[in-house]
Amino acid sequence: MTVRAAMGRRASAMLAMTVGACIAVVGSLLPWVRTGSARRNSYDVFALADRLGFAPGGAVAEGLRWWPLVPLLAATAVIAAWWGWPRAGGALGVIAGAYAGGVGLAVATADAALVIDVEAGAVVTAAGGVMLVLGSAAAVIIGWRPPRDPGRRAHL
Repeated sequence: MTVRAAMGRRASAMLAMTVGACIAVVGSLLPWVRTGSARRNSYDVFALADRLGFAPGGAVAEGLRWWPLVPLLAATAVIAAWWGWPRAGGALGVIAGAYAGGVGLAVATADAALVIDVEAGAVVTAAGGVMLVLGSAAAVIIGWRPPRDPGRRAHL
């Protein structure tokens, strides 16, 4: 079996995973909010989440504490899928994409009464997260089927 033959079925799913992960990570580095004259990316926002009113405590605050792992999860998912583990990479990609997309969407749709202006980074991260989830789900589904052996002939 050649690498090219094995990638044939999964190429589009892995490409969607890769592009989605890149968009989500780049979006996390773009400005998410503007407070006064300062523009803050996602990592700055989550350091100030309590003061900005995003994390009332409990599960939300705990989830925000793990935000810096999103790029690592996304990269690990893409690498695993490209190295021939589409199910493991896809499952990890669904988690990373859902986390990035969900948090980006939560910030993008935050209450306008807060003392912040939402910037484009949250929307870009949410879009990348959705694309990562879709590509990862496709990688899991495609990776679930056993590869066809081109040397076998169908029995009539």
